[in-house]
Amino acid sequence: MRAYGSLRRRNEFARVHRRGRRRSGSFLTCLVADGRERTRVGFSVSTAVGGAVVRNRLRRRIKAILDRYPLDRAPFVDLVVIARPGAGELSFGELCGEIERTFGAGA
Repeated sequence: MRAYGSLRRRNEFARVHRRGRRRSGSFLTCLVADGRERTRVGFSVSTAVGGAVVRNRLRRRIKAILDRYPLDRAPFVDLVVIARPGAGELSFGELCGEIERTFGAGA
């Protein structure tokens, strides 16, 4: 079981976009807003990143990397990860570094 929940509804994403702090890297942007009772994560990966296989692989890789973070402890946050074109071509190690630069600095 994951240490975080999922942002699923449009209004949840919109709240993070309005109130969140933005941290940008070369291929990822992270928006971090204050959470409530649990950390929740949402992903935005457009078709500009690649086809369905590439987008789903990227989401799975990002989830695997986020599993390494202690997101089940306070302070809880709502996090939106936005992938930019080229993110799907990164190796797993490069993606780890990109998340460390963006998410690590923002949380």
